Amino acid sequence: GEESSILTATPTFSMYSILAKTLGIPIVNVGRNEANFEIDISAAQDAINQTKNQTVKVVFVVNPNSPTANALTAKELEWLLSLPEEIMVVIDEAYFEFSQTTVAEQLNQHPNWVILRTFSKAFRLASLRVGYAIAHPEVIINLEKVRLPYNLPSFSQAAAKLVLTDRQDVLSFIPEILTERTKLFDSFGEISALQVWESTANFFYARLTDKGLSLLGENLCQEEGLNNFMQQLKNQGTLIRHTGGGLRITVGTPEENQRTIERIKGIFNN
Repeated sequence: GEESSILTATPTFSMYSILAKTLGIPIVNVGRNEANFEIDISAAQDAINQTKNQTVKVVFVVNPNSPTANALTAKELEWLLSLPEEIMVVIDEAYFEFSQTTVAEQLNQHPNWVILRTFSKAFRLASLRVGYAIAHPEVIINLEKVRLPYNLPSFSQAAAKLVLTDRQDVLSFIPEILTERTKLFDSFGEISALQVWESTANFFYARLTDKGLSLLGENLCQEEGLNNFMQQLKNQGTLIRHTGGGLRITVGTPEENQRTIERIKGIFNN
């Protein structure tokens, strides 16, 4: 008979696929446009229309996406809105406080949608594992049926309540991050060895250009070059992530960002 599956568009947050695989749930992966990392909507719709062996029951998207930092486009949103109610649409807005855009206004008209948020990013409670879902009451009732009885320690709950009470102070650093994001993107534009995409999150996604690869060594492929570059930065005390076929570079303080740019330029002798 038919199997139920989930659909994701890679590169994206990997845990949805990892957890699905752990539970024995089939995963349908589609690609993204290499220019702007928009979901390959044609391939995604084809996967949904294909019901011979498995039926897509849940579509996972991240807005803005991780690690590519791009927000949902109008075309992507239009496609998500067109999906039938029997398909659950899960939209992860982990970086909402940095993107300052949300699709929460769509929930009233789309009871099959679930929006996920977290306290791990802007609220800086990553080690406490606090998050929440925004969804139709019936969806929440069903989630409660499968929620583990000890899923959130009392300390984590107390910390979440505290940062919500003092959220204006806790989130007061965000304007500086957004300003630094713009400045950092401009600085990346001066480094021809890197291709860096615009960001609506608190990090950037980058790949090496042909020039960057040649400066790092002869006959290096992209993955080898990225590992080489990441290791050189690590040796100087700057940590970035090699994930999703590229590099994820976090926006830090003005001093951290300046140091990162100087070290990158030093590697490529800019």
